[in-house]
Amino acid sequence: MTGSFLLAMAYDVTLVAVCTYAFARGGRPERWGACINLAGALLSSAARSSGIATWAPMDGVILAIDAGVAFAFYRLATTTTRFWPIWALGFALGDIFASVIGRFLPGSMAIGYVNGLGIYAYLALFVLALGCVRLPADADEITRSGVRPSCHSRTNSASASDSNCHDPSSKP
Repeated sequence: MTGSFLLAMAYDVTLVAVCTYAFARGGRPERWGACINLAGALLSSAARSSGIATWAPMDGVILAIDAGVAFAFYRLATTTTRFWPIWALGFALGDIFASVIGRFLPGSMAIGYVNGLGIYAYLALFVLALGCVRLPADADEITRSGVRPSCHSRTNSASASDSNCHDPSSKP
C-alpha cells in the first residue's frame, strides 16, 4: 500500500464517520452539509478515477465541482441560523483559490496543491462535526430545522418595537 492510498482511505473513513454522525445527531442544516460534503467527494473521486479530471490545478471539471460545493454552502449559510456553514463556505472558497493560484504558479509543487485540497476538505468536515456537537441534544424542532425566519413571516406575538425587522411604511 502506498502512502497516498492510505491518506485517501483515512479521508474516506473520516468522511463517512462525520457524515454518519451528522445524519444521526444533526438537524436539517447538518444533514444538508453532510450531503454537500458527500456529493463533492463522490463527484471528485468519480471524475478523477474515470479519467475525466486530473490532479492538475484548475482542472475544469474539479473546479466546477468545487464551485458547486461553494455555492451549496453559500445557500446553506444564507438560509440557516447556524454559523458553521459560513466556515465551510470559506474553506470551499479557499480550495478554489488554491486551485487557481496553483495554475498560475507553475513553479509551485503539485504536492502542496494536493495537500491544500486535503486540508480544506478536513476542515470542512471538522466544522460540520462541530456544528453537530454544538446542537443541544434536547433541541426543539425549530432549532433543529435551523430555518432563518424572514421578516414577513414573524407572528404578531411580539410588539413592533421588539422586532428586528424594519417596516418601510413607518416614519422615523
